[in-house]
Amino acid sequence: VTGVGGTTGHPSNGRTPYMVENTIDVSAVNGDSGTAQNDVLKCIDVPAETIIIAAGIEVLTACSGSVTVDVGITGSTAGFSDPDAYIDAYDATGASYAPRDPTSVAIMLTCKVADTIDVLFEGAASSAGKVRVWAVLCDISGIDETDRNTSTQHDTAV
Repeated sequence: VTGVGGTTGHPSNGRTPYMVENTIDVSAVNGDSGTAQNDVLKCIDVPAETIIIAAGIEVLTACSGSVTVDVGITGSTAGFSDPDAYIDAYDATGASYAPRDPTSVAIMLTCKVADTIDVLFEGAASSAGKVRVWAVLCDISGIDETDRNTSTQHDTAV
């Protein structure tokens, strides 16, 4: 059963993906002592009924030695929790963009309820560093959730 509109063009009320980011000075965490090993920082709020198209991290200033980072979801979005859904064990001791985890199962993740994109600091504590966490999101909440299909549009003979 197809909806109103046909197959030509896109409706004017179509949704647009948008990018959000959060830059974090690691040395300012925990009362200016930096992150402890296995600290989880909630970095980006994700509203309910949102699809996370992509997420990642850029290390702007190197963290202390032996620090690796994961980027993912540690809440319970629709029963999903994966702290390294987007980035897994990236070496944060050099300034660079982290490559996407090729084994990731959460390339695009639908969040029915509000959640956060989190960074897990692994390997060691870090008293230095600056990271920029980013995500491309899109609102997927209903624009018009009214059933306008008529009974003749439903194939009930099958």
